[in-house]
Amino acid sequence: MTRQAGRSRFDALYREHVPAIAAYCRGRTRSIGDAEDAVAEVFLIAWRRLDDVPADNKARPWLYATARRVLANQARGRSRRDKLTGRLVNERPDDRVSDDPLTARVREALSALGPRDREILLLAEWEGLSPAEIAQTLGEPAVTIRVRLHRARARFRVAFEVLPSADDTEGDMAWTAATGAGVRPPHFTRPQPADGVTP
Repeated sequence: MTRQAGRSRFDALYREHVPAIAAYCRGRTRSIGDAEDAVAEVFLIAWRRLDDVPADNKARPWLYATARRVLANQARGRSRRDKLTGRLVNERPDDRVSDDPLTARVREALSALGPRDREILLLAEWEGLSPAEIAQTLGEPAVTIRVRLHRARARFRVAFEVLPSADDTEGDMAWTAATGAGVRPPHFTRPQPADGVTP
């Protein structure tokens, strides 16, 4: 199958089946974000394994089976992610800076996010992991991680901006003190879309 033929087949497969797969995932996840991540992964798998996708009316059950496995992996990782997030958010590397107002701003902005956003932000900004390393850590595709990280950074920036303002230099110091990471906080790093990915 040529690349163009494969692309045409995938596009047709996506148009025909994405509504049903999206509805299936929405009914079995805790949030719209989880469902969107699952749907994206299902069709990423379909693209990578296009030669394995049965033709005609057998494609739909193949996609459902793939979605079922994706959701099962998502469910298995949920408790691990929640535990990791709780540990990272509640851990206080230096109690001497815990009462600093800018440190409190960073923590408050983080606490306003959902656990999935907090987790991926802290892995990237605190632990210094690359998207590929986060993908390996969480057992998710790198393309999914790039999209999630882009969205999490944007949501953090919004949450941070509604809190009392501080200049960028102080904000950098607060993020470093709060997280122990020698990197700029997500608020001060304008996120860029992942290559070839529209968030």
